Formats: sequence, C-alpha cells, structure tokens
Amino acid sequence: MNVSSDPIYRWGVFLLWFLLSLSVFFRAPIPIDETRYLSVAWEMWLRGDFLVPYLNGHTYSHKPPLLFWLIQAGWGVFGVNDWWPRLVGPLAALVNLLLVRRLAAMLWPGQADVAGLAPWVLAGTLLWTLFATSTMFDILLTDCVMLGMVGLLAAAGGQVRKGWLYFGLAIGLGLLAKGPVVFLHLLPTAVLAKFWRADRHAPDKAWWLGLLAAIAVGAALALAWALPAAQAGGQEYGDAILWHQTADRTVGTKIHTRPFFWYLQFLPLLLFPWLFWPRLWAGLRQGFAGDKGLAFSSIWLVSVFVVFSALPSKQLHYLVPMLPAFALIVARVLSRSRPACSVAAESLVPALFALVGIFLLLLPQIPGLAKLQWVQSVRMDWGSCVLAVALGLAVAVWRWRAVPAAALSAAVVAAVFAGFIFFFRYVGLAYDLRPAALQVKSFNEQGVPYVYVGNYQGQLNFLGRLTEPLPVLATAAEAERWALSHPAGYLVSLEKDKPEDVFYMQGHREYWLVFRRADQFDRLKPL
Repeated sequence: MNVSSDPIYRWGVFLLWFLLSLSVFFRAPIPIDETRYLSVAWEMWLRGDFLVPYLNGHTYSHKPPLLFWLIQAGWGVFGVNDWWPRLVGPLAALVNLLLVRRLAAMLWPGQADVAGLAPWVLAGTLLWTLFATSTMFDILLTDCVMLGMVGLLAAAGGQVRKGWLYFGLAIGLGLLAKGPVVFLHLLPTAVLAKFWRADRHAPDKAWWLGLLAAIAVGAALALAWALPAAQAGGQEYGDAILWHQTADRTVGTKIHTRPFFWYLQFLPLLLFPWLFWPRLWAGLRQGFAGDKGLAFSSIWLVSVFVVFSALPSKQLHYLVPMLPAFALIVARVLSRSRPACSVAAESLVPALFALVGIFLLLLPQIPGLAKLQWVQSVRMDWGSCVLAVALGLAVAVWRWRAVPAAALSAAVVAAVFAGFIFFFRYVGLAYDLRPAALQVKSFNEQGVPYVYVGNYQGQLNFLGRLTEPLPVLATAAEAERWALSHPAGYLVSLEKDKPEDVFYMQGHREYWLVFRRADQFDRLKPL
C-alpha cells in the first residue's frame, strides 16, 4: 500500500472530521453529562470566577477546569452562545488526528505510509468516532496523553530537555483536563521504556531523573491552579480536589463498579470495524519482531487496558485515550506488504454493515426493544442509510478486490453521522431539555415559585440561561412542606412512569421530567 503521495490520505481525513463535526448541530447538548458541564462553565462565567467551578450554587469538585476554561475562552471572544461549546470537542478531536500523525512519523520515520494511515484508522474506530464531538473530557485528555507520548519518544531519541518538557506539560494539562487519571495513561509506558527503546537497555539514572523532573513540572502546573482554588473554595472543596478526587474516584469509588473483564466483552464493538477486517489479522501474522514502534504502541495499549480493567470504576469512554495506540498498530500493520485476502474475506465488513442496517430496519419489531417509546418512532430511513453504506463498501470490494482503509473509515463516519441525525430525531425531547429549561426561565421571569425535588445535576441552568441557582429539595417529605406553604408554586421532578394531568412534562432519557402544581404533591414520585 502506497498512501504517502495520495492526496486523499493526506487531506481527506479532515473532510471526515468536518462531516463528523457538523453532527453537533443536529442535536441538543446531551443530558446528563454535557448539560452539566455546560452549566458549570456558565456559572463560572456568571460569577466571573475562573478559579473555582460551581454547579447550581455549590462548588463542583468532580472535574478540574480546563474544559470549562476553553468554553469560557470562546465566550470571551465571541460572546456567550450555544455554538462555541459544541465546537470545543471537535477541535480537540482535530488535534487528536494531527498528533497521531506526528507520533506515527516519530515511530517510523522512514515509513511515510504509516503517518498517512494513522489518522484514518483513529477517525474510523467506532469508540473514538462516537465521542469525538462530545462536550466531555476524554478527547481533550487524549490530546494530553499523546503530547506526553511525543515527549517520551523525543526524550528517548536524544532530545532530552525538549522531551521531558513536553511530558511534564502533558501531565500538567492532563491534570487540569481530567485529574490524576492522566498518570495511569502515561506512566506505564514511561516505566516500561526498556521494552520499546531502540537501545534495548534498561533506563539509566538520567531517564528516571528526567521522569521525576517531568512529573514535578506537571504537578507544579496543576498546583498553580489547585492551591489557590482550594483556598478560595473552602476546606471541603480543597480536600476534594487535593485528596478525595484521586482516592475516592479510583480505588474507593462505588460509582460504575464493574468486574475485571467488563471491558473485554466490549472490545469487538469499541474497535469496530478494524477487529473484523481479515486483512488486519493476516498482517498481524507477520509478527512484531524488531519493530520498536509496534513495541511502543503495544505496551501503551496493553498496559493502559490492564490498568483500567483492574480499577473498579469502568465506563467505556475511559478507554478513549488509549485508542491512538491501537490506531498506530493498525496503521503500521496495514503499511507493510499487503497480505493476500480473498474477496469473500474482504466482504466480511460490508456484510456486518448490512446486518446493522437490517437490524435497524427491524428495530420496532424486536422483542424487548420495541417497548421503548422512541423505538416505535423509528422509520426505514436510518436502516436504509446504513445499508447504502454497506452497498458502497461492497462496490469497493467488487471494484478493487479489497476495501481501502480510507473507504472503511469513511463508512464508519458516515454511518455514525447518520446515526446521530436519526437517533436524536426519533428520541425527540428525551435528549433535548431546552423546552423544559425555557419553562423554568419563564417561571423566573414571572416570579412563579418552583422547586426541583430529587437529585438535580444542573441540566437546565445553561440551557435556560438561569442567573440564580435552581432551588432543590432532596425528598418528597420536604416537597410536601414546601407545597403547603407555596400553593401557587410548581414541583419539578424526574420520574420513572409517565404521569397524567400535569402542567408540563417531557422525556428525560428513559424517564420523565414533570412539572406539576403544588396542590398535586401527593402524586409526586421522584427518583
């Protein structure tokens, strides 16, 4: 495969990125995560406090401020708007593509094809494609991790000062992006340098000193924010960001706890379609012997996967920062002499796309799924689009007797783009809380008393441009006392079952967001 001189491979991946980025304008911010993070940025902006994050009037210690700062930086230039926060994630994803190309060039300086392929593989890996446009922390953290890997390679290649400076900067930015989890992504590869360095010698004293110095630089960068923030936010907030955020949310957490092998069962889906491509497996049979770039990428990939499997708290998007390592491996394997694969083998991935399309066509008739309200609104257009993508891949196999890597990546991006459009069309207001937020804003403007009952996650503050914290009560008993003293008020709650005879309601993911009159407090069933 010769892609280094092909303009499609050099520039076409940015067209895929542009298409994927457009998808953010076909959906509202997704509750609960995206809406919550937007509300944190919004409240910091209202307060003029860019040191301590707040959510609905309380300090917010669960995440550090880098994402919020990026959102506010755009607001500072363009004014407060909806569109800039939606672009922060895609812009971070664009940096992902540029950095993975840079890493490939550093690992295989004489193999330009790898650098041409690596961004395509990353863009076409399903887990990355799904989260590339999200207003979350994982794509941003991936930038920090890749910057750290660039630093490691530079330090190992003789650019010691520059390399460790990059590594330290990556740690500092990673700490500000998502906290101490950045160490779990970077340190295993640095510690296991013996197994990927070109000299094959165990790291010497200078290596360990450089690593410690880089950690110190990164910690100093993060502490330049954390120490003043801890003082400004109070003791409880300070303890949370300096100590409990690390211990409680890794080893001691009971949130999202899952068994050791939980990630393993999802790998075929997360790394789709490459794990189902026979040409990749045929290329892997050539082995890794003597290829330091493959050793580096494999150590990065496997060590991070094992470490995160060992942690009790697991979410699929936690693995996003290891995906560049997978992309590098696939790109290197594909860049070598192409192994012979039959047309039948090359047709496997188009067939899988076709099966997905058929599944979507039959979705309203599938037992178990058909009971979901949004599934009943699914029409043939979603499945038909995926079938069209499958047909395009089949034509590529017929035309070239193989599926080009660029075509495979384009197929994934096109299918995900269509999926975003159709899914958010079918679910309607279940993933669009803007009408509910405007209703709360109307209450504020008219002086109507209201209170949220239950666990509020800041879903409405930014969407409704609320300038004061939304009042919250924890229990139905408290709501009853409030209702008796505010007979003209309204109770807002998230409930499992669809109610009747209420002032306003709309879907909220799989639940219902309900606005009812205060005199109906006896019907309140908050989650």
